[in-house]
Amino acid sequence: MIGLESILLLSSAAILGVFVGAQIAEACLFVPVWKEMDPDDFFEQHQYVGPLIYRFFAPLTIAATVVPLATVGIGLILNSQPNIVIWIMGASTLAFFSTYFLYFKAANQKFADRTLSNDELPVELHRWGQWHWTRVGLETIAFGCSIILLLYK
Repeated sequence: MIGLESILLLSSAAILGVFVGAQIAEACLFVPVWKEMDPDDFFEQHQYVGPLIYRFFAPLTIAATVVPLATVGIGLILNSQPNIVIWIMGASTLAFFSTYFLYFKAANQKFADRTLSNDELPVELHRWGQWHWTRVGLETIAFGCSIILLLYK
């Protein structure tokens, strides 16, 4: 019989895998195009595309945070000697989630409100890309931990 911990581990690996893949696609497909766009075109397009991207990523981000953290919680409750890998998965999950509040929320709002000048936009898009790849790295650590935990379950 498959237990709750196994179901959560499998769910964590699945959602983190989808999330990492979507984030890499965003970094490789959208960001380079945004950086090459004329600033006026970027701001105009962002008015339409920004909310669509948010509606796609918000629930995915929440699921990719809640499911692994529930896995960590159940794993710590059920195992008298927790594995360091589960702690790393939890920490990297919290770290990637925190980037939204540390940077992305304000940056995305600047794009939406067009509070950046055309000259400031390339610098901000570069910074956005750096934060994004950092976030992808943290997500990849969480995903890798979920796979390791599954393999040794």
